[in-house]
Amino acid sequence: MQQSDEGRERLRRLRDEIKERIDYRSFYLRYCRPANEQASQARFQALCPVPSHNHSGRGNPSLSIDLGRGLFHCFSRDEGGDVFRFYELMHDVSFGRAINDLARELRIEDSSKQLPLRFRAAPDAEATQQSGQTYEPLDAKRMGRVCEMFLEVCREEEQAEGINYLQRRGIDSRTIKRAGITYYPRRAYRRIMRRMNESFALDELQRSGLFNSREHLTFYRHRLLFPFVVENRVIYMQARTTAAGVEPRWHNLRGGVPALYNVDALAKLASNSIVYLVEGFTDTLTLAAHGFAAVGLVGAGGLREDWLPKLARFQICLALDPDEAGRRAARRYREMFVSRKMEVACLQLSGDVNEFFRHRPSAALEFALLTEAAMEKREIEVRSQKSE
Repeated sequence: MQQSDEGRERLRRLRDEIKERIDYRSFYLRYCRPANEQASQARFQALCPVPSHNHSGRGNPSLSIDLGRGLFHCFSRDEGGDVFRFYELMHDVSFGRAINDLARELRIEDSSKQLPLRFRAAPDAEATQQSGQTYEPLDAKRMGRVCEMFLEVCREEEQAEGINYLQRRGIDSRTIKRAGITYYPRRAYRRIMRRMNESFALDELQRSGLFNSREHLTFYRHRLLFPFVVENRVIYMQARTTAAGVEPRWHNLRGGVPALYNVDALAKLASNSIVYLVEGFTDTLTLAAHGFAAVGLVGAGGLREDWLPKLARFQICLALDPDEAGRRAARRYREMFVSRKMEVACLQLSGDVNEFFRHRPSAALEFALLTEAAMEKREIEVRSQKSE
């Protein structure tokens, strides 16, 4: 029984590693020719090549391939499954033989001592075995180049999952494109890691935080990428997980956050425009999608005093989360603005900005009215202070 359990665990490890490495498009195109030249799409149909299905090779295509998930289904025989089942059917072999053959093709080593990829890809601070090595920070110019190349490589991959994730949160495709948000599916991990290794020295990749001391790409669980753009150039990047239950939800490069998120949007605004200061990317993009100007902080307490000059010519309205961290930050920021003779209004919401817009049909109108009330309250307070 022990040997049987060990064998099953070995196959499970190999199966998971194959799923992380395999290119579904290349795999299925080895056996199928898409109908109507659909190979470039995420889903295509083809004549079913499975020998046991006994198709004549003529007629309408009955095999549907989902390249996003690696699944197939033959409608004529009502049979489907994943790449392992497809390999079994094509070669008339067992499930174990299919896994071993595919692992050999992908040059996957079967080692019970090898850590799962999620640990090998973890940022150094999370890794289970620490090397104790520290890295000299990468200069801003080179950091920007690493970010730009990483985004460029990732944009070549299927974006649908990341776009769908943001659209479910009320952020439209135009806003996503304008913000340069990029995604890559987990199956592309090895390919992207190889491309970055070909483009930069390992030392640079490690100093940027893109690679860890194990020489693996650290953006493994966090694949929805948010670039920081200043003067039309990417200078930094943070990423979010799209999976439930993954902590921490965010992962970023080495070093401190160098700017407000979406700060470039301020350049096109007229002086005295209302600008909202919010927490995070989702709230910033939610407001942008509804026509409001906003810049974002990474965490409630992330505002630096040297960023205030960028905000000086606008009417600033704080719309931070209504938790203790948000309230504490709002009090501190009001003091920061007052010390620079800048006025700021505070918007009180029952939840965060994204939640507010997702649960109210007339959210944009309500938000504008709440802003107007907050601005009037600020004016009353200012006049009261001047009269004292």
